[in-house]
Amino acid sequence: MGAMNSEYADPSASAATDALGMGDNGERRSRIRTVLDVDQTINKLDATADRLNQTLDTFGALLVDFTAALHDFNASVAGFNGTVGEFHTVVDKADGLLGRADRLLAPLAATQQVGDQLKVASQLASQVASAAVKKGVAAAKSARV
Repeated sequence: MGAMNSEYADPSASAATDALGMGDNGERRSRIRTVLDVDQTINKLDATADRLNQTLDTFGALLVDFTAALHDFNASVAGFNGTVGEFHTVVDKADGLLGRADRLLAPLAATQQVGDQLKVASQLASQVASAAVKKGVAAAKSARV
């Protein structure tokens, strides 16, 4: 059987095969380049993974800060809502006080209107009295003549 194998075997093939079982030197160099390229790619991927880990760590820290700021903002909004509620209470009380003031000042406004009417009546009475005095003086002058 060994003779058969040697019978069919290509004598140039055994000469072209090196110790690694590879073909000629060109094929060997190509495989070495491929291994080196894969090795460089792995190194680049490792560096990229390291940068990605740093970025994710930074992002995680920022997310923690953002979450804390969001909680503070929510607390501020809750405080603002409480203040708005208190403000509405103050406005409602002020509206009630204005209503009471309107009711208390209504008679005063009527008194003011009566006072204004008395003032107008007084001025009218003064004008009537003045006219009467003038007529009386004129009548007395004409009676003397």
